[in-house]
Amino acid sequence: MKNLDYFIRYVRVSTQSDDTTGTTPSTERQKNLGRILVQDLLNLGVADAHMDEWGNVYGHLPGQYSERIGLNAHMDTALEVSGENVQPHLVRNYQGDVIKLANGLKMSPEAFPSLKKHIGHDLIVTDGNTLLGADDKSGLAIIMSVVKFFHDHPEVKHHTLCLGFTVDEEIGEGALHFDYQKLGADYAYTVDGADINIVECENFNAKAAEIFVKGVSIHPGEGKGKLVNAGVVLNSLISELPAEETPFDSEGHEGFWHLTEVKGTPDNAYASIILRDFEEVGMKHRVNILEYAVKKTQAKYPTAKIELKIRDQYYNMKQYVDKNPYVVNKAIEVIRSHGLEPVVGFIRGGTDGATMSRNGLITPNLGTASYNHHGRFEYLDVQEFEQMIKIVTDICRQ
Repeated sequence: MKNLDYFIRYVRVSTQSDDTTGTTPSTERQKNLGRILVQDLLNLGVADAHMDEWGNVYGHLPGQYSERIGLNAHMDTALEVSGENVQPHLVRNYQGDVIKLANGLKMSPEAFPSLKKHIGHDLIVTDGNTLLGADDKSGLAIIMSVVKFFHDHPEVKHHTLCLGFTVDEEIGEGALHFDYQKLGADYAYTVDGADINIVECENFNAKAAEIFVKGVSIHPGEGKGKLVNAGVVLNSLISELPAEETPFDSEGHEGFWHLTEVKGTPDNAYASIILRDFEEVGMKHRVNILEYAVKKTQAKYPTAKIELKIRDQYYNMKQYVDKNPYVVNKAIEVIRSHGLEPVVGFIRGGTDGATMSRNGLITPNLGTASYNHHGRFEYLDVQEFEQMIKIVTDICRQ
């Protein structure tokens, strides 16, 4: 099987997670891919490959050198756009023109400037009806291709590979039931980024908030001084949040609040909001703003009932990764040896490596050669994908 075949096969399996089920995995369909991964590993000589009750896949490829290097990627895809019936399309020798997708959708360098970096390369895109799922099935395929290389070349010495494929990363629960002792790695790399020259070792602190509003429902013809519309109350609350601190307005190290769902009736209304900030003090400030908005709105509508629930999702890995610079420096040296200019970067999002690092397994993030994640305009650079396989292979050899 060719390296790209792994990727094409994996993206065709629907693995979208769901943040409403309360189970692990949040969707049983993730196990469908887990079973395929286990069989692929067994076919490549990973004799202990298996999937646990939570859907996580583990395996080890013994090596001749002393280190035990963990490689991690996640199986689920994002919630924003459907991952059902993904139809990948190959664009050969992209020359900077407009890529036409289904339903009149188009990808152009003007709308997506990152495309300019891939002129002359082959790209894999969606048909426009779904996301591609390269986040993070490109990571899975890269790791599987590394295992295949060592299987096909037993003469090449390497460190022991400790493989861990997780579920539910997209809902912030990728490492919820992850067994670090079973993985048994000295340190690890999550293959879940974008640009192949960037080693990401910093990410958002993340919290998820839910707002429940109970209104006072009564016939609108008799509502004078009595009817309190839950939807109106919720709208008033959301309008109290900083209008210029949304993802539309933020970049770099700037944080944000983001409305991810809103629904309701005059009797009951609901909203989910995510909070993101690189600094703990900034996150506390965002929580305070949300709590104040609830308090102010409750005072404005005293007969309504407003409930706010906030839960942690993940934390910035920087403070943990900084304690062991060897892991990042090793990746930087290998990237440089491949003729690329390495960059130590940050993620405006989350990764399993954040939770793993906090739990004692230092796990910076490596690129996947995929871009425009979580949407219909997601794409993979085939030549970069192949180069990333070589980079990860060399990390495991040195």
